[in-house]
Amino acid sequence: MKIIFDLDGTLICSKKRLYELFCDLVNNRQLDFNAYWELKFSGCSNQDIIRDKFQYSQDRVDNFVACWMGDIEDNHYLAMDTPIVGLAGFLDRASSNHKLYVCTARQSAEQVKKQLQRLAILDFLEGVFVTEQKSSKAELLLESGIVFSKRDWFVGDTGHDIKTGKEIGTQTCAVLSGFMSEVALKCYNPDIIINDVTLFDI
Repeated sequence: MKIIFDLDGTLICSKKRLYELFCDLVNNRQLDFNAYWELKFSGCSNQDIIRDKFQYSQDRVDNFVACWMGDIEDNHYLAMDTPIVGLAGFLDRASSNHKLYVCTARQSAEQVKKQLQRLAILDFLEGVFVTEQKSSKAELLLESGIVFSKRDWFVGDTGHDIKTGKEIGTQTCAVLSGFMSEVALKCYNPDIIINDVTLFDI
């Protein structure tokens, strides 16, 4: 069996990184960590938040987005990410009988592999797929030459991940450790929903 995992929100917790970068870019901590993530879970984008809470003009919103994309994978912020609790043991068990992959929509494949190495995840994986803003996750996986089937799984924390799994013909597992609520994830009809990846029944 092949299992493809999303990265942010699925194998690692990146909430601190996203919150800290947001605060640095707006140069304001008016929103505390919990308030920020309550807004995000309610469906607000960063653009919505800075328009509504900080009265940003469209030019300032555009500049925020450009700066966000430039900084989000900087080493300073990536160092804030942590593995999901219990991840190492789960990956050790899973990799003994199954082929594991990571597929992420990040911009830099080099930075992804460095982080996976630092967090002691890379050695459990058969392969790492990074879109680098050049293709969709589904396109990248379908063009890889790897054959996926209904015996395989795509595990992720967003609706896009569930859609990706369906596009490549796998079963889909949504996790609640990331950036969407259970109510929102149910709209995408995943095969199963679990609290975090360590509860995936392998």
